[in-house]
Amino acid sequence: MILSCPNNILRPSIVEELLQDKRFFSSLPKHGPLAEYRNVASIDWRRMRFSFIDLRGLELQHRLYWLFRTSEPFIRGQTVRDLPTDERRRLAMVQLQLLHRERLFNYETFVERPDLASVYYATIAEYDLSLLVRLTVNYLFFTGAIRMYDEPNGRLAHIIEQTEAGQITGSFALTEVGHGTNARAIRTRATYDPVHREFILNTPDFEAAKCWAGNLAKSCTHMIVWAQLYTADGECHGISGFLVPIRDRYTLQPFPGLLVGDLGEKAGLNGVDNGFVSFQHYRIPRDHLLARFGDVNEVTGKFESPIDSAAERFALLMGPLVLGRLNICIVSQTLLAKALTIGIRYSAVRRQFGPTTDAPEVPILEYQLQQHRLLPYLATCVALRMFNRWFASVTGNAQIRMLRAEPIESALLLEIHIVASAVKPICSWAARDGIQDCREACGGHGYLRMAGLADIRVDNDANLTYEGENNVLLQQVSQQLLGIRTRGDYAAFALMSPLGSLTFLSDYGQIMQQHHECSTVEQVQDLKVILDTLSWLTAYTLEQTYRRAQELLGEGGQKFDVRNNTQIFYAKDLAIVFGERTIFSAFCDFLETMELAPERTYLTRLAELYGTTLLLKHMATLQSAGYFNMDALRLVQEAIIRLLPIVKRDAVAMIDSLAPPDFLLNSPLGASDGNIYGRMESELMAGQNVTGRATWWNEIIPSSSKL
Repeated sequence: MILSCPNNILRPSIVEELLQDKRFFSSLPKHGPLAEYRNVASIDWRRMRFSFIDLRGLELQHRLYWLFRTSEPFIRGQTVRDLPTDERRRLAMVQLQLLHRERLFNYETFVERPDLASVYYATIAEYDLSLLVRLTVNYLFFTGAIRMYDEPNGRLAHIIEQTEAGQITGSFALTEVGHGTNARAIRTRATYDPVHREFILNTPDFEAAKCWAGNLAKSCTHMIVWAQLYTADGECHGISGFLVPIRDRYTLQPFPGLLVGDLGEKAGLNGVDNGFVSFQHYRIPRDHLLARFGDVNEVTGKFESPIDSAAERFALLMGPLVLGRLNICIVSQTLLAKALTIGIRYSAVRRQFGPTTDAPEVPILEYQLQQHRLLPYLATCVALRMFNRWFASVTGNAQIRMLRAEPIESALLLEIHIVASAVKPICSWAARDGIQDCREACGGHGYLRMAGLADIRVDNDANLTYEGENNVLLQQVSQQLLGIRTRGDYAAFALMSPLGSLTFLSDYGQIMQQHHECSTVEQVQDLKVILDTLSWLTAYTLEQTYRRAQELLGEGGQKFDVRNNTQIFYAKDLAIVFGERTIFSAFCDFLETMELAPERTYLTRLAELYGTTLLLKHMATLQSAGYFNMDALRLVQEAIIRLLPIVKRDAVAMIDSLAPPDFLLNSPLGASDGNIYGRMESELMAGQNVTGRATWWNEIIPSSSKL
């Protein structure tokens, strides 16, 4: 089937025919404010987009776009900006049901092409992140947990069938009011009653109430609840998952024994009804235990598990959170691309000042300061997209095996955890900072609700926290890297890296012998030099962190204190630079797969800009440790200065390849025709009571005097 063919092996005639297909590549305006940049572009935005996504992905994306622009619930969700919270929730739930009935992407599709999940999730995120959160809670976390952790004979398989049929809606509850990051210390209890063969769920106090669960406040009928499992003898066997009925599916009334509440309006994502629940000696059947890694014997009431260690069972049970981190990397890059579309197109149209008072004003994108605040984020956005593309392809089979509860190599699972935990903070922080700079780059107009940037900003903000708070995830990364280093020499990294992200560290001795005497700009922006530098920096920071930890242990420090006291300037930096190297390496590898063409040349310039920006960020360490000579700082700065106008020339065309359609972007400032002021005027004048008198006018006028 031709749609499954990789792009680089399609015949040129087929590629040309596809590039003319208006379903996938709609025509952009040939005239107007943005034509000045499009006409001088060296790249074809359609070819660039086709570099990122294959034909199956384009077809899936097209079908989603068609649904979004033709179905009434989706149209309403985009055309009304100030919907009340309850209406946003209603629409998101109706949209979820409609999307599911269309079956554009399901479990069977995922098994066939797991990499298409990133296209599916990113396209939904372009429309509304609240809808994507509802979808992933229901079909990834809820049914995913059952697929992964149900008893091998599938005693809860009917729940998956009912969810897929749209008969029930799921939620997922691990976090409690008093415990989020330290999930092992959750206090919800599930005590087995051998007489009635039931588990009794109980919440001792409000601090132990489950909270932040998506779909919980008003929508879900069932929930996966994580609780401490106790047997009748009072022994705790660690955390296990339970399928818990929450509401009657026909009335949506909560069952007796539950206190279900609404967390209320949030800063963003208000299409998701996050809630809390406490259990008051609430009974569920024994068969509702997710029993793959531990079950209670029906006859004896004893806990039985093939895994003796509760800590090891807990590690295996956190698999869904790893899949969630993969999605956040995709979502963060998608939101950053939306913000950059607005920021760069606006900057290409907005004109201010000129060489003289009589000269025409120039687009603000021509100013070096504006280029420097936006274009490094464009390079970062593309780098993140290349990473997500690579990570989706190399982990696809592992994700299928996770969902099928099939055996998976511990080294592979560990490496997926390390990479996802390192890159998720980088992605979400890059989106946070880039969105904010785009807002500021658009001046006061960027502060308007209609600009769209405020909504993008608050929606992305949650990515910094859920599925693992960023700083905590970085601690986990450094701890794992230090653990491998502590258990043996650096050769162990090659044995622990099925994906290849850690393999370079096995050459530690050779890496540490390197240093660079830079004398030209071309040297510091050479991609191999940048990758070698990031490899050295990772190895150096790892060894420095290891030695610092050993020093503190040698002074009598406890492991807990040593881990805490090696974060700043050591462990956190280690995790970040490892993640940055992984992203940059994926970018370089992607370039090697491209044919020689203007698109590859331009992406190479973006890779150079991303890489030199990283070098500048870490220059103090690189120079103080003797890796770079003193001229390196000046040369890296000069490289960035030279790259900015080169990247600027094709920035609008590059954005055209990344941008969602106008009806999804929904921003007058970022529309593809560049008609910023006309669209602003139209939307302003369409508002209610725009030019009318205030309803409270009589409260503020001077009182009339009486003689």
